[in-house]
Amino acid sequence: MLKSDPIVDKQKVASAFGRAAHCYEQHNELQRRSGNALLALLNAERPQQAKVGLDLGCGSGWFVPALKAKTEELLALDLSPAMLQQARLKADITALCADMDTQPLAAHSLDFIFANLCLQWSSNSAAWLAGWSQRLKPGGVLVFSTLIEGSLQALADCWQQQSQPSPINGFINPAELEQHLAHTGQRWRCAYTTEQLEFADLKSLLLSLKGIGANRVNAERRAGLMGKHTWQQLNLTYPINTQGHSVATYQLAYGVIYG
Repeated sequence: MLKSDPIVDKQKVASAFGRAAHCYEQHNELQRRSGNALLALLNAERPQQAKVGLDLGCGSGWFVPALKAKTEELLALDLSPAMLQQARLKADITALCADMDTQPLAAHSLDFIFANLCLQWSSNSAAWLAGWSQRLKPGGVLVFSTLIEGSLQALADCWQQQSQPSPINGFINPAELEQHLAHTGQRWRCAYTTEQLEFADLKSLLLSLKGIGANRVNAERRAGLMGKHTWQQLNLTYPINTQGHSVATYQLAYGVIYG
């Protein structure tokens, strides 16, 4: 594990996403945007019908119907039983409740892996990329999206100015991500983009992060409630756009690994 890899408490991750399962799809605009781009990438890279595909970190299964249409058997893996319960309602899947860092599938068993915004929850991104790429059949593809360094930077800066612990997780930088990709020993490519989401105010932005289970879980946070004065200062400090909205800016990487 490189020093940039976060220490991820998987029990906290499972609990956070479990609590969010019933309301996840009210808040998953970023996941929908990145997943749509990733699905287009998968269709371009592997247009033919598959025998076995995997929705890795499937969450509530938003993309399960589209992925199921591409394969005879769709596996869906998630750490949260509550999320898998939601995913099962959307299509006929083989649900796997497991830690994605254990890679609990045989080598060379998958025609495709679809991994939408889940790599950032790994405790060891290098091992994640290497291990899952080994699960591909020859000719298979792993397509992934992940958040990278610079995501939600305004939020982190705002909290730091008020001497508050950051409410967000740390993210990998592009150079380290590409180093990890090179170490897989497979052919790969990666591209980068920015997504921005507007919210009526800062509270709405933070509720959205909590609603998708993405509030900070990979480091210790200071206990206790935030004071009213501090909260007022955060609201005054956080930048707004010309329409008066609080904007969340995400930096994303889209990658392909070839089997």
